[in-house]
Amino acid sequence: MEYEQRLAGNIWKYGLLLIANKRIFAAILGVYYLTVSDVTAQTIGLILLAGSVSGFIFEIPSGYVSDKIGHKEALVISRILMVVSTVFFLCANSVMLLVLGSVFLSASAAFLSGTGSAFMHETLQGLRREHEYAQVMGKVSSLGFAVPIVLMVSVPFLVSVSYKMPFVLALVIDLVGLFAALSLTVPHVPIEEIEEVGVMNFRQVICEGYQLSYFSIALFSGIVSGVLFSVSGFRAPYQAVLQVPVIWYGVLFGIGRVCASLMLAFSGRIKKHFTLPSFYLFQLVLYTLLMLVLGFVTTGWVVVTVFIIINAFQWGLTKIDEGYQLEIIKKSKFKATLLSTGSQIDLAISGIVGYSLGYAILQTSYSKGFAYLAILFVVVLVPLYVYIAKRYTAGAYGSVEVG
Repeated sequence: MEYEQRLAGNIWKYGLLLIANKRIFAAILGVYYLTVSDVTAQTIGLILLAGSVSGFIFEIPSGYVSDKIGHKEALVISRILMVVSTVFFLCANSVMLLVLGSVFLSASAAFLSGTGSAFMHETLQGLRREHEYAQVMGKVSSLGFAVPIVLMVSVPFLVSVSYKMPFVLALVIDLVGLFAALSLTVPHVPIEEIEEVGVMNFRQVICEGYQLSYFSIALFSGIVSGVLFSVSGFRAPYQAVLQVPVIWYGVLFGIGRVCASLMLAFSGRIKKHFTLPSFYLFQLVLYTLLMLVLGFVTTGWVVVTVFIIINAFQWGLTKIDEGYQLEIIKKSKFKATLLSTGSQIDLAISGIVGYSLGYAILQTSYSKGFAYLAILFVVVLVPLYVYIAKRYTAGAYGSVEVG
């Protein structure tokens, strides 16, 4: 009973970890970049590229480390890297330090992605509640979004004192997150599972992912996530160009996070209204329309509203997406590593798109850059969606047993 109580404590501790994982300075980060000399839209793209390359490099090794030494240990490593990232941003007075902050931030995210989901999936298995994954994780993630909103809203006021102040507060929160990770209880995992992971090879992982029809879903989800991450990276600079007062950045960002929090809280209910293909079709249509609006409308309040909607859905649908992916790979012993391959796709796309979008903006304008991106988004994802829909109709995505 004591073990189960400690294991159940992982749920609220993981919620605390997610709270600490939110970058409260995200609303003003793009503007903060511009306070450093020689930073342009293309430089911001370069910083995004550096972070994405770092995450890409660390993603698969992080999944291997997580599966080999333990998910809790990987989560602790993630929190240490996050602390280092915040220190670099806090001390940044050159492009190089901004790049290092982005690199360590992405490395931290690499050790969390997949690992956090796998750890909590195992926690719920230990509590015999794995069937409640979408509901439980939706509520935990909702908490992880809701609590930092107050801090995010306060960030522009802290900026009125100094642009460094939000990073000082973030460092304190990161240390709390580190202590939360250290206090997690490791779920009891069968010895044979640990041994098999210990001798795993990537060919086996790839074969298993292919057998489970996982990679088409990971590719679609990774492209969507990567593109949205790149779009969000230029949110603050574009708002600055449109002369939106900085004092409103935290409030606007907070509104998006409130909406995301509400969606996350009802992830289980929302998921019941979708099938796997209809869920991805919804995202394809929604994000295409939103990027087209950014591409053809330059009215300040319209652009701000679109960014709020993107922010809300980008994060509000994450646990539904994870739920679908975990349903596909639930019989796999390499959940963290397989999820990491999906994150690698995300990082590769965000790096390429982020740098390309920055270059396009520098050569043309923000609106034209977003318009070109919307067209490319449709061209790439429509054929992939058609493939997924056909595979789903043929009985893939969960119907295959792992050999």
